[in-house]
Amino acid sequence: MPKKAPTQPIQTRLAEAYRELPEAMRRIADALMSDPLLGALWGIESMAERAGVSVGTVVRFAKRLGYKGFSEFRDALREACHTRSGDAELEMMESPTDVYGTLAEVARRDGEHLNRLIQMVDQPTLEAATKMLTGAHHRVILGRGVSHVMSLIMGLYLTQAGLPCIAAIPSDFSNQVANLGAEDLLVVLSFAPYSREAVDAAMFAHESGIPVLAFSDRADSPLKPYSDILIPVPSEDLLFSCSITTFAALAHAFAIVLAAQDHAGTIKRLQAADKVAQPLFVNHWLPMQPGAYSLGRMRKS
Repeated sequence: MPKKAPTQPIQTRLAEAYRELPEAMRRIADALMSDPLLGALWGIESMAERAGVSVGTVVRFAKRLGYKGFSEFRDALREACHTRSGDAELEMMESPTDVYGTLAEVARRDGEHLNRLIQMVDQPTLEAATKMLTGAHHRVILGRGVSHVMSLIMGLYLTQAGLPCIAAIPSDFSNQVANLGAEDLLVVLSFAPYSREAVDAAMFAHESGIPVLAFSDRADSPLKPYSDILIPVPSEDLLFSCSITTFAALAHAFAIVLAAQDHAGTIKRLQAADKVAQPLFVNHWLPMQPGAYSLGRMRKS
């Protein structure tokens, strides 16, 4: 396999090389993509142990990605963390202790992400995505890790808007997708480090003629080749993962527009849901005193 250009980010190298990797090297890639710090703090022995491979395999893996050796490979991992965090030094990744200041920074970053989202998406794309959602017979939303949390949020919003969805469980992706047909829709969410299961599910759906609506952090993410529509959602947070704020706002916008298309039906569904769930809610709360319940029953009797 030809070596990649020196300027190519390590995330891109991993994504492009993944399907051609031998099984042992795939385990290294999986270990790296599952760690929110991209393995930048691991030594060669630790990386080998986490992936269940030999130290020599880790060295060969680094060279296969185009690096001279493990040292250069680890430098690339550190640079990826530096780029994502925006901190001057990798050592700045220590947990913040000032909650108020950190809250202000989180709010600032989420505000920037929302502004970038408005700049990155366009109305025709969002309208086409809306048509995909409304026109589908069945809708399955899948994602792993924080993307699974996002899928639950979107499923809740869309169901409230009158479009029932299934938020797939990561361990059951294959069965969920295998039950879809050309009249259905697969909604896939995956953000760096990208989920192997999510990309495989999108590829299977694409090859099976199932429409795919994807949400990812980059327009050129590994989901792009298998998506009918891909909407980039900027969302990097202070934990080297992705914030759910921007995606939640986008999902909320979809739900509002969809609910408005059937206003009367939406009101009817909400009223029905309240009626069904009313026995589960408590209208007020008062501290229960010891023996109060039994005393009250005695008085009534």
